[in-house]
Amino acid sequence: MPVSALSLALSRRIFGYARLDASLRVIERAGPLMDWVPSPGAPITDSPVFFAMEPEFDTLREGRSAVLDLPGLRLSPDDAAPFSVSVLHDAAADRFLLLASSDRGARDFERQFARERREARLIAEQAAAAGRLIREQAALYCDIVESANDLVFRLSADLRITFVNAFACAVLRADEGQLLGRVIDDVLAAPAAEACWRAQLAARADASFEQEVKLPDREPVWIWWSVHWVGDRAGPGEFQALGRDVTDLRRLRAEAARGADEARRAAVMRERLRIAHDLHDTLVQSLVALAPQLRLIRKVAGPGASPRLIEELTHADSAVREGLARARAALGDLRGQTIETQGLGAALEALAARFSERTGVHALAEIDERARPASGAEAATLYRIAEEALRNVELHANARSVSLRLSADLSGALTMTIIDDGQGFDAADVAAGHFGLMGMREQAELIGASFELRAGKSGGVRIDVVALSGSQSHIRAKP
Repeated sequence: MPVSALSLALSRRIFGYARLDASLRVIERAGPLMDWVPSPGAPITDSPVFFAMEPEFDTLREGRSAVLDLPGLRLSPDDAAPFSVSVLHDAAADRFLLLASSDRGARDFERQFARERREARLIAEQAAAAGRLIREQAALYCDIVESANDLVFRLSADLRITFVNAFACAVLRADEGQLLGRVIDDVLAAPAAEACWRAQLAARADASFEQEVKLPDREPVWIWWSVHWVGDRAGPGEFQALGRDVTDLRRLRAEAARGADEARRAAVMRERLRIAHDLHDTLVQSLVALAPQLRLIRKVAGPGASPRLIEELTHADSAVREGLARARAALGDLRGQTIETQGLGAALEALAARFSERTGVHALAEIDERARPASGAEAATLYRIAEEALRNVELHANARSVSLRLSADLSGALTMTIIDDGQGFDAADVAAGHFGLMGMREQAELIGASFELRAGKSGGVRIDVVALSGSQSHIRAKP
């Protein structure tokens, strides 16, 4: 290296060197980069770089190591120029040579390392903040779940309880340890099979349903459940279920339904009364006016009238009387007076009597005294079914007798049975467009009643209608 180039490198702290004798004393040092080396004549081990490093120099002297490298040195925090030192041994002269060079790559490394440390610290702070937020949210969630007046469950895929909140434990009157690990269907004993959790959640799908639950020492209650599957549909996950007592809501819905039924019946009754008034003011009044006219015609005809005229007038008078009786009976049916004032039993007896008088077919009404006072929507529907059944007997059965029975059991369920000894029929062969049987069945379904018809070509038809009464009919109809 030319002298000028060496001087430039030495002056710019790019390069520096020093020579040591065999006893490690400084012979010469050159360049500002070597200012940390002791003055000539002083041992090199007086410097902080080589303090107590005599064994390393012996290693070089004995040839066990070719060079001693000390990279990335910085003598003070204020020194912005890190440097590296290499030590060589000249065996021929038994001297040591120290070569120092500026380690600029170390500075870049330090800057990169400092930046990475800052980024790591920032990430750690963000993670700590996120952890605090998660803990706060978890604490808030636990507080909401534990203080909520709702039943909260978490269930495994096989419907075993993995979590239950304090309110659910209080409602079920059981400790958490008694509930964890148990199948939810075993804990919530439900009388209705269709409310089974296993059936509702078989596909790991979200579900919302109502379930009647028998609680310890309490009346059964209705719980509305909202259940969500959290996790992979085909992999790990769990059900989260929120339950709310809707017993009062169902009662209000049932009361609203009953109110709507009563309003509907009132509207029907008003329409019937209107029709009854119209019939009374037209048909009945006309028949009432026609009867004295016929008597007057017979009187005017006198004793000399032809027998044929007298016979026709007699037939006409009988037809007017019969029509007037039927019209008045129809008016009574339209007003519903018999059922409301005397009960279903009396109404069916009157219906059977009119049927027998009109058709000549013997009709026997057998009424259980417990069922006689029945009234209301169920009784009115049973009466209309009986009317339709007797109308079918009159038009199609060719029967000699009809039996109409009404009974009631201890729970209040009404059973009406109508049997005729007519020619019978095959229900599968009933022509399309004849809706009598269909109408009777639909009327029974409207009040939650069962309808069963037994008929055959060999003769005879039997109809059985069983109607639950009171609140039971609302349960049957699932309001």
